[in-house]
Amino acid sequence: MKIVLTGFMGTGKTSVGRELSRILGYEFIDTDVLIEEREGMPVSMIFKRKGEDYFRQVERETIAEIALKETAVIATGGGVIKNRENVKDLGKGGVLVWLTAEPEIVLKRVMSEGGKRPLLEVEEPLQEINRLMEERCSLYQQADVSVDTNYITPEETAREIIDRLSLNTENVFVDLQERSYNILVGNSILSRLGLRLKEFRPSRVAIISNKTVYPLFRDTVLKSLREYNIDAEVILLPDGEEHKDLLWTYYIHGRLLKARFDRNSVLIALGGGVVGDITGFVAATYMRGIRFIQVPTTLLAQVDSSVGGKTGVNHPLGKNMIGSFYQPALVFIDIDTLKTLPEREFRAGMAEIIKYGVIADNSLFDYLKNNRENILSLGESIIHIIKRSCEIKADVVSQDEKEAGLRAILNFGHTIGHAIETVTEYRQFLHGEAIAIGMCAAARMAVNLEILSSEEEKKIHELTEMYDLPVDIPAGLSPENMLNAIELDKKAVSGKITFILPEAIGKVKIVKEVSRDQIKGVLESYRQ
Repeated sequence: MKIVLTGFMGTGKTSVGRELSRILGYEFIDTDVLIEEREGMPVSMIFKRKGEDYFRQVERETIAEIALKETAVIATGGGVIKNRENVKDLGKGGVLVWLTAEPEIVLKRVMSEGGKRPLLEVEEPLQEINRLMEERCSLYQQADVSVDTNYITPEETAREIIDRLSLNTENVFVDLQERSYNILVGNSILSRLGLRLKEFRPSRVAIISNKTVYPLFRDTVLKSLREYNIDAEVILLPDGEEHKDLLWTYYIHGRLLKARFDRNSVLIALGGGVVGDITGFVAATYMRGIRFIQVPTTLLAQVDSSVGGKTGVNHPLGKNMIGSFYQPALVFIDIDTLKTLPEREFRAGMAEIIKYGVIADNSLFDYLKNNRENILSLGESIIHIIKRSCEIKADVVSQDEKEAGLRAILNFGHTIGHAIETVTEYRQFLHGEAIAIGMCAAARMAVNLEILSSEEEKKIHELTEMYDLPVDIPAGLSPENMLNAIELDKKAVSGKITFILPEAIGKVKIVKEVSRDQIKGVLESYRQ
């Protein structure tokens, strides 16, 4: 994102901008300095020789050019804000920060710099500062947020801006060229959502959530949005996987149409995987695609469904059979939301994190084993495992966005897990619980096919049990019904079943054309 600093002369735009760029590693651009370099003379000389009108035209052309940058800290000249086109251009993909200071402090700062400001070459500079500030006040109020710089240093100002923008969080970048986005992971950042939303300049905003989650975070989210003059339409769904279907998709589409949402609107998915999946699918299909932000509130959604752009809804014959690949504009993960999560839901989310350890990182696998108590008590380990999980998924998705090859490894445990969910009509197991069973069954299949050692299978089984997750297929489930569900799975191609099977902790392989008998043998042997 761009951070654009505006404000009167002497409020610290250049010094604060340099500090921001140093701390964040962003490119720093001072519009006045850039103009001086191009014109070959100081701003004061441009004013004297060519006049203010000429300077403003050059300034306008410069702003139009640098506004195209996606990531930068931009310190603007004091008069940039006077041109609404400048404001509009700089606001695209960025946040405008108004630095303020009292007239007396501005004068003191300007004089300490030598006082060479063309607009202050008058008999009463303090009077002129007051006049200009009053004249421009309404213009500066176009900024998204203001920061008082009177009695704090440039570094302190920079730190305050970073905090307000949640840039002091852990950040994972999903590199998908024009569809790239950031995953922010931090504590107590939900209250800052409103300011981050300004980056997208939405015409309308809708919060899509469910009747269980929304009351928990309603006050925090609405206060954050209202602080930045953002009104939101609220659309609530019933809680539960069984409601992730085309009927409720149609309902949301209708609400958006009735409220006249357009292509510049933004949807906020506030909730778990069900809310995130259906919101993403609505965003992908409403007017052929609008932006949406994931605000996952369950561990499972934070490490899996909110990242990677898989959106969709269920059909009675299969899970997520109707959907699309459609990336969010931002993923905003506040760890504090996990404090409201039921223990069973939290442990279900751990299944996906165990999955990442098995498929890609044996160090993460060992970390989960060695830090169980700290993780379950939401200690400092939780941010580490969430960030690492997101990094693994982001790396895979960046290489294979639409599951043409590598991305298939993320389905470890999902083939049998989805079959369990389907035959139980999504009512008996949470998604993570079904995946936990599916991972253990897949590990057994890998042993049967002489791909994985029994010792490694035991490690997967034991770690899954450590987090109180189920590991066996319930005896009451028909292997034949599960086989039918597997054959209808969207990962099946021309009736041939592909499985992701572990070779060792941290490494998996894609095994194509697993036979029906081999699958049935595992389903029968892994039952309670």
